[in-house]
Amino acid sequence: MRRRSTGKTHLPWEILLGATVLIWLGAFQRVSGQSFFTLVPCRLEVICLLPPEFDTSNDLEHEFCDQLAERLASEQGPAWRVSVAPPSFQDRAILRAALRRDLNFDPPTSWRKLALRDKVAVVAVRRSGLGWHILARDWDVRVERLGPLVEKTVPTWSDVPEAAAESVRQALVPVARIRLVEQQAVRLDLQGSLLMAERPTLPGRLFLTLARYEDRDGNARAVVPLPWTILQSPEGPPAEDGSVSCQVISGLKNPLSARRRGRVQLLAWAVTPQVRPVTISLKNRQAPQNPLVGYEVLAQPGGEGSPQVLGRTDFAGQVEVPAQAPPGWKLLWVRHGRRVLAKVPLVDGSNEFTELALPDDDPRLLAEGYLMSVQDQLVDLVTLRSVLIARLRARIANGDWDQAIRLRDQLLQLKSREIFSSELTQQQQRLLCPDPVGQKQIDKMFEETRRLVNLYLNPREVEELVKEIAMKAPRRSDTP
Repeated sequence: MRRRSTGKTHLPWEILLGATVLIWLGAFQRVSGQSFFTLVPCRLEVICLLPPEFDTSNDLEHEFCDQLAERLASEQGPAWRVSVAPPSFQDRAILRAALRRDLNFDPPTSWRKLALRDKVAVVAVRRSGLGWHILARDWDVRVERLGPLVEKTVPTWSDVPEAAAESVRQALVPVARIRLVEQQAVRLDLQGSLLMAERPTLPGRLFLTLARYEDRDGNARAVVPLPWTILQSPEGPPAEDGSVSCQVISGLKNPLSARRRGRVQLLAWAVTPQVRPVTISLKNRQAPQNPLVGYEVLAQPGGEGSPQVLGRTDFAGQVEVPAQAPPGWKLLWVRHGRRVLAKVPLVDGSNEFTELALPDDDPRLLAEGYLMSVQDQLVDLVTLRSVLIARLRARIANGDWDQAIRLRDQLLQLKSREIFSSELTQQQQRLLCPDPVGQKQIDKMFEETRRLVNLYLNPREVEELVKEIAMKAPRRSDTP
């Protein structure tokens, strides 16, 4: 008779084994979770769009795909898992859309499935007057973005396979997971970097930062770029663990360490600066439909040196940031009067972030202009007051009481400290700024002006001179 095992014998061991595995995996992932990414090969799917005459011969298509796959696989070895195939008839329109110069591209649903692949590279070979024209572009599944278009021209067909492989290698945009080290420094874990023959080096490379929000199945619910935040890798040899150190350059406070709900991955997407101008728009944060007009914009190339004035925003709140050669990144300053409202990084030629929402600073600027005029009045008044006091003292010393009394009356007619303080209080109540930081600065400027008024318009010295004249000056006879 066959004996049937019972749950009492095996169930506790199964539970114990399962719990042990789960604890070990959780501990390992906490200790070195990011290093898994450097040991995972990149699954690259290459789709070749060949000229129409190749459609009649499947052998030519497959032969070209095999040559391209062999060249790509030999380049990175185990770091890449490459598959190369011609497109289906239905996919040709999608591939042509992916190779357009504009970036308005709606990929098929399968291209968003991270379980199927990491990257899709599209290669097109076309006849040209000079031979063969090759176009290549990368679609990254994690960040759901198209890379820049790479183009090459070769004279003969025998040069096409190698040129196509080189185009694919240039088109593939590095993508990395961000490992937080501190507020101003991070490390990037590049996929499959420990499987490469040579550790990757990215000296001076710039990266955009993105947050990938995933559902339970690992599919992206949204991929959101972090505004006005870039990463820059320094010069130097690569790390032994395959990671790349980067400096965080951002116009935001702690952009990477902010709390985010759900399953979130912080990713870095390499960006290439371009020599072309970019138009920046400044909007009112409280009322986005209102542009900020007359705000001064300055540029500091590479974040070093003195910032240079680019101009002021026009009636639409826009200013053009000219191109520079060689292209890189620059730190943009937005200034309104004496106040610097923002410092944000901009990659040359990048249209990723072109709109900046800032608080309406016009009330603070009105307060600044008003208080500057008040301080000018105060300087003139203090100067006149000092001259009159000096002359009054001289007349008292010489016993010229008629002139002393006349100078005393002129002193008493000058604007007093109380009148100054009353006018400041009334004007401060009229100037209300919707921005709390701007309102604090308004209050601070008024307090500083009030302090100067109290310091330089102290009535004690005048009161003492008036008392001295009253005590020493001979009384006039009122008899005609």
